[in-house]
Amino acid sequence: MSNDPSGLDRRLWRPASELSDAGPARWDGAAVGEDVTLEVWVGPKNGVGARYFRCYLRSDLGRTREPVVFGMQNAGPYPGYNWVEVIDYHAVVALESGQEVEVPGGIERLIFEQFAKLVPPGGHLMAEYDSEARRVTAQALAARVPPLATPLGALMAAVGCGDAFKDWYISEGGREGPRKLQGFRALDEDHARRRGLEMLAALRAFLASPADLDWNLQARTRPLAQAAVERLQARFE
Repeated sequence: MSNDPSGLDRRLWRPASELSDAGPARWDGAAVGEDVTLEVWVGPKNGVGARYFRCYLRSDLGRTREPVVFGMQNAGPYPGYNWVEVIDYHAVVALESGQEVEVPGGIERLIFEQFAKLVPPGGHLMAEYDSEARRVTAQALAARVPPLATPLGALMAAVGCGDAFKDWYISEGGREGPRKLQGFRALDEDHARRRGLEMLAALRAFLASPADLDWNLQARTRPLAQAAVERLQARFE
């Protein structure tokens, strides 16, 4: 078969080593855990010039059969033109041996750290939250929990792309495509401070609100909110 589940012709994909000038090629071979590295394949560009990519994991256990991440990367002369989008993320992947393994949170963070290296000040990192791996984030955002208090938002902030957020979810008239959370890297410290104080106020309001969330959701989000408040207070107050 020439086509794959992403809808892209398999013949258009190349190992990153054959397209070393493509942005995602910078991640190829990067260590994302103890004896775990990324294997990156670079695909075609879309209609606006963004490059598709796939990231597989290699370790002593072998190589993953399917990519742990499928996404796009774009570069341009202006800050806002530089971004990485995670279209699909799989927290459980099958190895070529057939064994299924769960991707630890530490490896996930190191993968996102690699993505953030291509996001300059003014750029952004975007990731879907429709997959099973993002179920808690989806529930939290639907309950109007501040993005920084969700697992995905906290992850983006941890890699430097959480100075502001935009939730790409259309609640009226249905929604178009998967739900996505967009995390920005601030243009400068003034920008970071302004947006940081806005998020701090939202987090304080969330923590002070009546505990009307599902108990399990509270257990996953309130500690993240408290940690974010302490971090933002130390930085801006």
